[in-house]
Amino acid sequence: MTATVRKEAPARKSRFDDGFRVLQGRREYVTYLEDSSFRMWFSDIPWQYDAHVHSAVEIVLTLEGSVEYQVDGQNYTVQKGEVLIIPPDASHALSMGEGSSRYLYLFEPDAIMGMRDIRGMLNSFNRTFYLHDGSEAHTRIREMLLKATEVYKKRDLMWNTVCYSYVMRIYVILGQQYLTGSMSRRNVSAHNVDSEVIAASMNYINSHYQENLTLDMVSDFAGFSRYYFSRSFKKQTGYSFKDYLCQKRLQVAVELLIGSDCPMKDIAVQSGFGSVATFNRVFRENKGCTPSRYRAIYGTF
Repeated sequence: MTATVRKEAPARKSRFDDGFRVLQGRREYVTYLEDSSFRMWFSDIPWQYDAHVHSAVEIVLTLEGSVEYQVDGQNYTVQKGEVLIIPPDASHALSMGEGSSRYLYLFEPDAIMGMRDIRGMLNSFNRTFYLHDGSEAHTRIREMLLKATEVYKKRDLMWNTVCYSYVMRIYVILGQQYLTGSMSRRNVSAHNVDSEVIAASMNYINSHYQENLTLDMVSDFAGFSRYYFSRSFKKQTGYSFKDYLCQKRLQVAVELLIGSDCPMKDIAVQSGFGSVATFNRVFRENKGCTPSRYRAIYGTF
C-alpha cells in the first residue's frame, strides 16, 4: 500500500511599498521590518481581501468613508473614526470602496499577552472589539493609534518599542473600560491564591518546557489535584495545560527558526519537542506549514 504524501500549497507573495504579504492557503505570514514586530499600512485604494488568518492582532482605523469587515461570520461596517480590533487567528475578510481610506496595524501579541493581569483575562481579550460609541475610551484609543502612526513613519531609534508602548496603553484602556464586570465576582482571597499559584505554575512551565512535563507533574508542583489544577489553569489563562505548553514550545521554536541557523534536530530538542518528527507534525498543525518552510518565508525578507 502506497502512502499518500500531503503536498503543501505554494506560498503566494504580494509586494507592497514597504514589504510583502505572504499567503499559504488561508494562512497569512505577516512580515515585519528588520528588528520589529509592529507594522502599519495606509491605503486609500479600493480593496478586497479574502478570508484569511494570521497570528498577529489586526487593528483598523477608518479615516474616510468606511471599511467592511467580516470576522468569524460577524459583519462590521467600520465608519470614519471608528476602530476594529481583531484577535489572533480569527478568520476575517475586508473590503473598501472608492472614497475611503484607513490605517491598518498588525503586531505580534506575545509581549502584551505575557503580562500577568492580561494573561489572567485572556478569554476576555481574545475577542473582537468594535469601538464606535464616541466615548472617552474610544477617543483615547484612536489617539494612541495616531501617535503610534507618527512614530512608525519617523522610524527613530527604538520606534518599535515606542509603538508597543502605545499598544500597551490601548490594552489597558480596553481592560479598564470595556471589560469591567467581565470577571465573575468570586471570593477575592481564594481567587488571589489561585492566581498566585497558577502564575507560579506558568513560570515553572516556562523554565522547564524542554523537559517531558506532564499535567501530573505540574499539578503536584502547584499543590492542587489534577482536576482542580486543570480547571483553574484554564480559567486563569484561557489555555489548557497541554495547549499552553505547546504554545510555549512553538514560541521558542519560532525564535530559533528566525534568529538562528540551528539544524532542525537541535531546534526540536531545544524547544522541548524531542524529535524532529513530533516537531514537524505539531508545527504544521499550528502554523499551517513545516518549520523549514516557515524559516524560508521569514528568512527571505
